[in-house]
Amino acid sequence: MTARNSYPKGVAKREEILKVTLEIFGRVGERNTTLRMVAKESHISLTGLMHYFESKDHLLTEVLRANDRAAEARFRDPDVVRDPGEFLARALTANAANSARVRLYVTLAAASTDRAHPAHTYFRERFALLRATIAEHLTAEQRAGRASPGLDPHFTASALVAATDGIQLQWLSDPDIDMAEQVRRVWRMLTAPPGP
Repeated sequence: MTARNSYPKGVAKREEILKVTLEIFGRVGERNTTLRMVAKESHISLTGLMHYFESKDHLLTEVLRANDRAAEARFRDPDVVRDPGEFLARALTANAANSARVRLYVTLAAASTDRAHPAHTYFRERFALLRATIAEHLTAEQRAGRASPGLDPHFTASALVAATDGIQLQWLSDPDIDMAEQVRRVWRMLTAPPGP
């Protein structure tokens, strides 16, 4: 769902609500996060909150979309690393500093398997974009002679996305896991030239 109020004040309020929601989610978890609580801590009425977000599931999904917009902006920065494996590793380093973001992502990823859930479309589109971006990078690397011509860009992209999501789930159970290093190692294995 997009913001219904595009005026700068409305956009700023919407961003504040998203930030407050993630903070509340981090404190009390998904079950105990309520629209009433978010409204109170955002200094807005419940009716006002529902002007922006029609349900808690929509609100939580929009928190993830906001995180993705921030990550996409970083990826478009000319000074940022373009290698998808390294970019995702750095994103996981940032996620490790905010476990609420990882818990929200994993919680909604599971919920999104229900086609009626607002996160279903979000995850379908997110996975498609990630796979396409990684595959395009690998195809360009093959054309430039920097990646093995035998590499399957689409399979490699899917495998990297699977590894990235899987390691986040494992990290929630064992925070000693170095998510970034795990993803770097998987990426190196996936893109290594074939042996003799």
